[in-house]
Amino acid sequence: MTRAATADGTLLNASERTTLVARMQAESKRIATEQSQALGKLREDLQLVTLDVLIENFSKSLTGNGAKNERAWQQFFKANTFALKQIFATPVAFYGEQVHVRSPDIKGAGSQIADFVLFNTLTRSMVLVEIKTPSAALVAKNKYRGASSAEVYPPDKELSGAVAQLQAQMESARTDFDQIARRTPGAGPLNTKVITGAVIAGTLGAMDQGRKDSFVRYRNGLHGIQVITFDEVLDRLVALQTMLAESGYPWFVGRVSRE
Repeated sequence: MTRAATADGTLLNASERTTLVARMQAESKRIATEQSQALGKLREDLQLVTLDVLIENFSKSLTGNGAKNERAWQQFFKANTFALKQIFATPVAFYGEQVHVRSPDIKGAGSQIADFVLFNTLTRSMVLVEIKTPSAALVAKNKYRGASSAEVYPPDKELSGAVAQLQAQMESARTDFDQIARRTPGAGPLNTKVITGAVIAGTLGAMDQGRKDSFVRYRNGLHGIQVITFDEVLDRLVALQTMLAESGYPWFVGRVSRE
């Protein structure tokens, strides 16, 4: 457990930390006016610590029981949407979780629900995200054909199933989402003319080169869908952490959850 310390190194207990945060909130405007440089440095330090905690939690959850809990990972990305945004090259914002993208029939059946919906902040085009787990298999255990360095492995059914599901959701969103959004109070409109998707699943670290090559060929052949592994998400967060620490600029703004 992380504990805050005073200037002389004395550790604060939970109650004292709560009091400190409340006092900082109450005095924030005065500090910004009278000690703006010190406040800026404090903000940068807090942002670095926040990212440090995010990376630590993410890394620990890649193994053990947490690696198999899909719902827990959905909750993690919901609480830390900043990590979710790192998989995209374009600027995106969070729209919602468990979003209906297909209207049900008259009996209430047939609805399709995306784990997360994001949108491009410039074009407002939709991005659907499907979350699996770090333990999800990416390629089949047995090769399809070939020998030695020419072995070919098909995608595992868990990955191909997730991609097929996402493709169906994207197609449904093109035809149904505009009406769904109009019927939903507070739901902003999105551009459904061009919809892309992403699957976060598995890890590359434990795969041999032949299986990695087969996986990379498979995901490179997909149209409109990215497949990114959990350890690739972690690598992007670590790269951002390094850049932030070296630059001294507050690139990271957000909050982190320990869930």
